[in-house]
Order: sequence, then structure tokens, then C-alpha cells
Amino acid sequence: MIIRATILEMASEDILSHVPANLYEAVKAKDKNPLFRAYVIGHEGISEGQVVGAGNMVKRWFASAIEKIVEKLQYGTKIFHKHAKTNVHAGRGVIGHIVGKAKQIINDNMSAIAIAYIRPEYRDLKLDVASIEADVRLNDDRNSGVYDADVESISGIALGNSEDKRPGFPGATLLSSIQAFANKTQYNKGDKNMEDITVSEVKSFIKAENLVPSDLFGQGDLTKDPIIEEHIEKLQDNFEKSAIKRRNRINDGADATKEELVKTHKEAIKDKDKVITGLQSEAIKTKAPRWLDAQKDKRKLGDEQMKFINRNLSKFEPKEHDKAEAEFNQFLDDQVDDFAGIQKDVFGKEPDADKDKTKAPGGEAKDKTKQVSDEVEDMSLTD
Repeated sequence: MIIRATILEMASEDILSHVPANLYEAVKAKDKNPLFRAYVIGHEGISEGQVVGAGNMVKRWFASAIEKIVEKLQYGTKIFHKHAKTNVHAGRGVIGHIVGKAKQIINDNMSAIAIAYIRPEYRDLKLDVASIEADVRLNDDRNSGVYDADVESISGIALGNSEDKRPGFPGATLLSSIQAFANKTQYNKGDKNMEDITVSEVKSFIKAENLVPSDLFGQGDLTKDPIIEEHIEKLQDNFEKSAIKRRNRINDGADATKEELVKTHKEAIKDKDKVITGLQSEAIKTKAPRWLDAQKDKRKLGDEQMKFINRNLSKFEPKEHDKAEAEFNQFLDDQVDDFAGIQKDVFGKEPDADKDKTKAPGGEAKDKTKQVSDEVEDMSLTD
């Protein structure tokens, strides 16, 4: 199957820290100025991706499955330009290989990171989308519309342009890139200083070292070159002419069928997004036990309070995903109040100021006691 991810931010020096020294030296031996890029190729949560023979499917990834991606990703795994209909390698051009890997918590989600070496002849391509081509084990419940995923092996990585492909992992993004330049060397020609070197000698040096313009100048300098500006203007003119022709075809009704297909596709994506939103809520709820453990010591929750809250943990329903942890803290506040009310109304125990009014750090204790007698039926608080 194929799972797409895209590009975020990572300190350039961090990239090389994940590349073993022997692999780095092997690359430098063949490429004086190697280019390395870090991609998020998967993260905890929901993804979409092509399953060979089954089409596009929605999958749920737990932290253990993301760790498995890092474990199964092998050094030297081939990198291709765009993915094929299957994971077969025959006939596909190799544009680089994997030289490093790591796992990291990004936005509170376990993420798998791949460090890619890109061959010089492919560096001008826009490669901001990464797809892992892997054998993945899915659960058998096809009626639910979502499948718990687990990676068994990774056969390749495909890189492409995000303008052509929709990322499978909505929050996955290219972390960073770094070009490791060769050590600086002072060049002299006889007794000449740098200011005495001629343009022809500079050209000869560039050819001898097999350098390309991007090795010497940045994008801003290159695009200001008159030759490049003229070329860009021609491309823009050709694009505008193509746009006019296309508009004419639309007016003649030639694209009517295509527009209908696009509309149908957008509606399908909209329906699928609704399913994904629901699954994101489920994924957030799985973090509730972790948040509760973190709050236990901060709030000084007693054993009986913890038993009560754990019984009601399934009632937590996040409404705004980006504020889920804050909503969980409010949920705990309400549970503490409910427990104090039961202690007083059912067992005649007055609330303890330090325990039954425990709030999140910085919060205020509540004085009201809720009537929750309907929640204590058949409930033991001391088992």
C-alpha cells in the first residue's frame, strides 16, 4: 500500500545527528555536496492511502504502529520519483536512498521520520510529499469504514509534488533539508590573489569541479539573471495562452464531463472527511487515561476519587479537538464535584477541602454540590 506524508520544520543540524557516520562518509565519497532531507512518513492518528487491489482506504494508526514503521524502515531503502500503481520496482528511476531514521513526538503525536539522500540530478524537482510503499496488515472489520493498521515491511519511498497529490496523513509535513558542503579549500594560481583571477579561469574551475549554478548562488540571485527572467516570461506567456484555450473549451462544453467528475470527487472527499472527524474524536479519547495519570499527582487525587473517575472516563466527549486537553481538565473538575456530592448525599460525609474540592493548578474550588444519586445505583466506591 501507499501512504502519503508532507514537509514541517527541523533544525538542519538535527538531520545529520540521525545519519550514521559510515553512511554519511559513503555518500560524501561520491557526492561532495550531498543534499539530505527529513520527511515525516507517518504519525499517530488517521490516514488515507491507496491499498493495492482495494483502492483508497481510511486507516487508524496507534503509537505502536508508528514505532513499527521506524523499526521496519531499512537504511538503503530506495527512493523513487512518484509512486506507481503497484509497489514493483522494475522500470522505475531511483532518485536517492534512506540514510537515517528517527521517532519523535510532534504536536502530541508519535511521528516516524525518514532522512533521505537526494541525488544531484533530481535536486531541482519539487519533492515535498513522501509516500511509503509497504506491506500493511489491516483488521478484518470492513463494515466500520476504518481499519487499524500495522506495518510488516517497507519496500520503498516515493517522493513527489504536493500540488499533484493530497497527503494521506493530514498533519504530517517535509521537516527540513541540509546540503553538506565539502571543506573549504584555498585556491591559488601561481602567485595570483583572488582579485587577479579572470572570468575564464572561474568558468574553467567550475567545469573542473562539476559545479552547477545552484551550488554558487541562491534562488533569488538566479531568478534575477536576465536569461532566467526571459525564460520565465516565456513560460508565463505559454501558460496564459494555454489557460485561454482551456477556457474556450469549457465555454464550448468540452469539459462538462470533467467538471461533473470533479464535483462527484469533492463530494466523496467531503463525506470521507466527516468519517475522519469522528475517528479523530475516538483517537483523542484514547489519550484520556494518559492525561488522568498526569493529573493524579498534580491534583492530589485519592484512591476513591480515581476509582470514581475511571468508572466515568468513557463519558468524556471532546467537542473542540484543538482544546481537548483543556476540556478534559474541566471534565475532571466536574467529576471531583460529583464525587463530593455522592459522599455527602449518600454516605453523609462532608467534603474534604483538600480532596473533594481539588482543582487543576491555578483553578478555583467549587462550593456547589451536584445531585447525582442516579449515578450511584449498583455502584461500589470501596471495592
